[in-house]
Amino acid sequence: MISHDDGTYRETTPFNRVPEEGSLTAALEVWAQVLSTPEPDLAILGAGKRDLPFDVGLPVPIAVRGVDGAHRSLAGARIERLNDQHAYLHGAEVAPGELVHLGISHPCTAFDKWRVIPVVDDDYRIVDLLHTYF
Repeated sequence: MISHDDGTYRETTPFNRVPEEGSLTAALEVWAQVLSTPEPDLAILGAGKRDLPFDVGLPVPIAVRGVDGAHRSLAGARIERLNDQHAYLHGAEVAPGELVHLGISHPCTAFDKWRVIPVVDDDYRIVDLLHTYF
């Protein structure tokens, strides 16, 4: 299986040299629920080191799905650290219950963490399952 990411591979791909020839898009994404907003500019997400690759870069916040179903960009937001079960999101206006779309860096360790990865269509309906053998 070949996979692209939103971190290390995106930064180092040779496609950056000649953008008009096309690019690759990330094959994996993780959605994590906002569990708490204990301080201004800090949100605690329900995904951490047990769920997310982190050996070559932290996850990249991409968007948030509000409780109303609307999507908003998280441009400029960042994950500053992870512990076993949580991610610490800074620079985003989010609320508990919302879902944060995280791009990952270095997909190889996602295959190690997840033995089965759901394949979804454009409406995020599960249409297949990938079994990983890492």
